Amino acid sequence: MKVGDKMDFFEALEWKNWKILSDELRMQVMNQVLMYFVSPLKYVSDVEYKEFSLSGVKCRTFECSIDGERFVLVPGNKEAILGWNFGTQGLPVTTWDQKAHTLTNEYQKMKTNYHLKTTEDWDVFVNESTSPLRKVAISPMLVQKEASPVGTTYLGEFNLVTGEFTGEVESFLPIKNQLSPHFCVPESLEACLSFEVPNQLFEKNCYYGQLQLETDTYRLFSHQACTHQTLKQQVHDQVYDLLTEDEWEYVNGGGTRRLFRWSNELDQGNHYQGRQVTRKMSQVNMFGLRFATKRQGWELTDSDYLKLEKWADTGIPLFDYLPLASYYRSRQILAKEKELSPLEYSYRKAIIIRQE
Repeated sequence: MKVGDKMDFFEALEWKNWKILSDELRMQVMNQVLMYFVSPLKYVSDVEYKEFSLSGVKCRTFECSIDGERFVLVPGNKEAILGWNFGTQGLPVTTWDQKAHTLTNEYQKMKTNYHLKTTEDWDVFVNESTSPLRKVAISPMLVQKEASPVGTTYLGEFNLVTGEFTGEVESFLPIKNQLSPHFCVPESLEACLSFEVPNQLFEKNCYYGQLQLETDTYRLFSHQACTHQTLKQQVHDQVYDLLTEDEWEYVNGGGTRRLFRWSNELDQGNHYQGRQVTRKMSQVNMFGLRFATKRQGWELTDSDYLKLEKWADTGIPLFDYLPLASYYRSRQILAKEKELSPLEYSYRKAIIIRQE
């Protein structure tokens, strides 16, 4: 496949080349991606050309819907540097020096468990909590903009204000009556004033819902219990790929030599710089993908290594934010036959654009 006189299709999708392509050539490449790499059985809509930027790293690329879920085209990198072996290098000492913070029980527990006394101890802790430094070849890919709860199939969105559902109506109708009690506002004034809809709705082997506060909607999914192995098979059957650990780290941090995708600043205090850090953490990254900003669960890859984490606040920024690092690798080992709950586990589908 050719996109120009001097560059073929796969060369054009290499990030260093993608940056210098004209808008017209980028559109040609995107059209070929959708034509040759997305199953003709899938419905593609709402293709948009966008520019994303995070902490000085920019990427102009395409976002589209595939069967109602948003995906972003991420250029590849044949020489991506991933992993971390620099310890606390580049991190302000106030992010890990316990003298600067109020000590909590959670912190004392972590400090004892990991024998943290000196700077060298902290360096070892960070390095052992991240994947090893390495150079890898990453293929270009279409990647799901937001991770999906494990064991779920996206149905659509339910608007709390209008009561309308948009999406797979036939699949929604059987669970509509079960969901209705969660949305009923109490009749008494006192109960009404304290009424809050839950952030998550879950009925095993039936449905799962995620509240979207900014739009007053729930993203609704059907649910079927599964293990890591059955999830892999389901993703394969749907003609998607489950990201490898290498691919996940690359699409999270872009292969930058920063520990965190937004920068190495962790101060979220109520001042200008702190508010800037909070804003960067919460926005989409340089590829237009959205990742967790809280430690409420794990994101799966096709390996046994888990990304992100679930643990309580300690009051020490490096402890609290390390699980959000691009190269973080959870110490928890995933059991092959463990049944995975959508309340704790998520995954991200992709279509890898491989050169056969």
